[in-house]
Amino acid sequence: MSMDPQVKRVLAEMAKADGPSIDELTPAEMRLFYATVGEQLGGEARNMAEVKNLSAPGPAGAIPLRLYRPLDLDSTPQPGLIYLHGGGWVIGSLDTHDKVCRRLAETCGCIIVAVDYRLAPEHPFPAGPEDVIASSRWILQNAETLGLDPARIGIAGDSAGGSLSAVACLANREMSGPGLCCQVLIYPSTDNSAEGEQRLSRLEQAQTPPLNANAMQKMVKSYLPVAADANDWQASPLLANDHSGLPPALVITGGFDPLRDEGIAYAHSLINAGVEVLHRHYAGQVHGFIEMGGALDAVGDAMQVIAAWFSRCHGDKQSTPSGKG
Repeated sequence: MSMDPQVKRVLAEMAKADGPSIDELTPAEMRLFYATVGEQLGGEARNMAEVKNLSAPGPAGAIPLRLYRPLDLDSTPQPGLIYLHGGGWVIGSLDTHDKVCRRLAETCGCIIVAVDYRLAPEHPFPAGPEDVIASSRWILQNAETLGLDPARIGIAGDSAGGSLSAVACLANREMSGPGLCCQVLIYPSTDNSAEGEQRLSRLEQAQTPPLNANAMQKMVKSYLPVAADANDWQASPLLANDHSGLPPALVITGGFDPLRDEGIAYAHSLINAGVEVLHRHYAGQVHGFIEMGGALDAVGDAMQVIAAWFSRCHGDKQSTPSGKG
């Protein structure tokens, strides 16, 4: 297994910057640094027919949302994906993943609704899951006013957002009303327990940028100041007692990602529980690669895989992926 040459070039450019390691930064400094990643590596911002900021009611007040409507959609209710950004529950925002959401909307030919959930350390666990569960339910219940078909709404996210997407699906399973048609988990964090920290990929890739072990531990401690909460399924969805009855899942993992093995373990747990799963492994990729669409060809492939999976899951024979990656 060798690292993608394009990834090597990106990491070499990062090393030339010769700044402090992300684990040496305060949360505020981390957020400023993270905001530059998408701007520098995300590629072009795809044109949309409409981008508008909204909000959903949440347990601690309004939860900011951003709706992306791609070009060439008609006025009928459309399929959609709820998108949850990554960032270790500490960093990330609607803006850091703006280019990801635009490209996903264009490639899938669907509406994207991104969620700006509360972050640690200001709002530790369970604030993030609470916001995601509340906002996803609100989107499902208000689908038609958002231009969405309530029967054709899935959820997607990367890293911490992948974890929260899994949590939303577990929570939604227990609720009445419209459900999620699929889940797209992009290199998700699924096991923050002490045992999870000893997974082989976390040890093998402990010093592989852009997510090293010290940074990961720092963010997890900010998010989970009460150590016992790491065993809660809302913090570690792999530890849920039952994974049956969940929406079909696309799980994307990277070979040089410290979260590789827990993503694979989650895919296996879903399969063993009878859930339909497509696992797409990108052997040469690092954590965070989906945000590097301006530098990595693999992002286009991943976007096409997501589009094909979502189209298949929502069962829309009239609507097909755009063909753009």
